[in-house]
Amino acid sequence: MKIICTGISCSGRKELMTDFASFCVQKGLNVGFFNVVDFMRRVAAESNVDFTEKVLDSDPAVLSLARRAAFYEIAQLAADYQHAVIGLHACFRWRGSLLEGFSPKDIEIIQPDMLINVVDNIADISERMEGTVQWSGMGKGELNVWLDEEEFLTRQLARLIEKPYYAVAKQHDLPNFYELLFSPKKPIFYLSYPITLLADTPEKIEEIREMGERLSRSFIVFDPLSIKDMALVTAGAEAVDSTQGVKTVGEMDDDVIEQIKTRTISRDYQFVHQGDFVVVIYPTDKLSPGVLSEMNYASRHNKPVYAVYSETRSIFFENLCDKIFDTFEELEDFLHETYNVGEG
Repeated sequence: MKIICTGISCSGRKELMTDFASFCVQKGLNVGFFNVVDFMRRVAAESNVDFTEKVLDSDPAVLSLARRAAFYEIAQLAADYQHAVIGLHACFRWRGSLLEGFSPKDIEIIQPDMLINVVDNIADISERMEGTVQWSGMGKGELNVWLDEEEFLTRQLARLIEKPYYAVAKQHDLPNFYELLFSPKKPIFYLSYPITLLADTPEKIEEIREMGERLSRSFIVFDPLSIKDMALVTAGAEAVDSTQGVKTVGEMDDDVIEQIKTRTISRDYQFVHQGDFVVVIYPTDKLSPGVLSEMNYASRHNKPVYAVYSETRSIFFENLCDKIFDTFEELEDFLHETYNVGEG
């Protein structure tokens, strides 16, 4: 299997791949990891072309030739592995312009079987960028746009070549990530819960996430709090929420805040879309527009919704659920039986 893994610069893609490579070694799996830009630099150096830190200022034709040569070399080396993970950019946002990260011909050389886009907290990405020569000073608005473009182009490429696509957080659990890539028959679900309503009771949020972790032994689980951008927004631009590990992004204006909100919605919908069903843990009788919106989105896209809810049931809530359980244990037994999986 050949997997293309995209992510903007400083997205955490390289760090995730480094950790994942070590994990694969521990599992004894024969996986090759290839970073396109590293091959491009070596190919260019062999022709006495020195790519500086600001490599995107280079002649576009030179970049294209170096990238094409890198893809050919990676395709040859990948044949020696059972699986290959190829890291690259779908696009670059540079000096106010959008530059390509690959061409259709490049993709034909690799012929991927799956595409992954790695995302992370905007505060962490911004912090990494400030520590580089090439990306320091990038505005938060432009950063948000680039994240959208990278995700959109990766997803559209997957649709074009009719291959699976997944958005994955840098903080995604490594064993679960391993199962996502190499156990395609393992059921996938999105874990939905009222994060904002439970902000004053973080112990309840932690309890729900522990339930998700327990289910991750048998399922692939996407947790919305693997990305904490909204916690940053609600905490305030200058505040730090130590309970959720939230960092600041400095001076966030209204436009940036709206971009973060919009991206949060679209990303969580993508998490719903790429799953087989949705699990809702709802330990309150208060209304959560976010959870209800995710349930409605799942229903409209033919994704079963299974909820744990012991309060008085509204007919509208019931209408969005395929099944409602009084306890988590009842849900767990049902999922194991319905999807024919055992714990672990």
